[in-house]
Amino acid sequence: MITNNIRGAVNMNHKDYWEREQLDKRRSPDHPAIAAYVLPKINLIRRYVKLTRHTRLLDVGCGNGFFTFYFDKVCDVCGIDYSEKMLQMNPLEKTFLMDASNLEFEDNSFDIVFCHSLLHHVECVDAVLQEMRRVSRRDVIILEPNRNNALMFLYSLVVTEERDALKFSLSYLRKIAHRNDLRIVTAFSCGMAFPNRTPTFLLPLPGLFNWKHPLGMTNFVIAQKDGHCAIENLPASQGV
Repeated sequence: MITNNIRGAVNMNHKDYWEREQLDKRRSPDHPAIAAYVLPKINLIRRYVKLTRHTRLLDVGCGNGFFTFYFDKVCDVCGIDYSEKMLQMNPLEKTFLMDASNLEFEDNSFDIVFCHSLLHHVECVDAVLQEMRRVSRRDVIILEPNRNNALMFLYSLVVTEERDALKFSLSYLRKIAHRNDLRIVTAFSCGMAFPNRTPTFLLPLPGLFNWKHPLGMTNFVIAQKDGHCAIENLPASQGV
């Protein structure tokens, strides 16, 4: 982990949430439940975005590496987060302690800039999306909880630090992408699993819902910067 100064407008009210002692028991990225949660999502992304060993991808809000761990198997990844605790738990070597609203990279540094369950934890969504757009050469991929999923709605209602997820319908995610000059290639909802809470013996059950449906637990927006042509479905890949 490389430590840079935090200087920006991330939601510092949530910082203690990501440094709390209970996270010592958080599942590691190689846990079967994490693999069952992440791999279908990466394979869905690969239908629209080409990933090779030469693809440079930035994972913004990478946490303890749920996605970086698996992206690192197919492309050149680095991750940033504002929680030192989370980065210490992340197995990826190229991680930086950094504010998502002040990314310390040059313009167009990455082919793809990705975030998962980040935006509902920041104070200024637009500032973060503008920074993600700035450092991306082409693609910006956003995954957020779907407030229209009943389980996600209840979870966000109960957990104070997750409360802002109640805004994140797919239409809201589309709106903020358009507002930040991102051209949407595709947007959809899918999935039905809590990565840290689904019992291992129940993993086959959420796997039945890894297809696009409006009540899916996760909203996807795959977008591009202006000046790049939208990509239709790519040929099916072998997956991660």
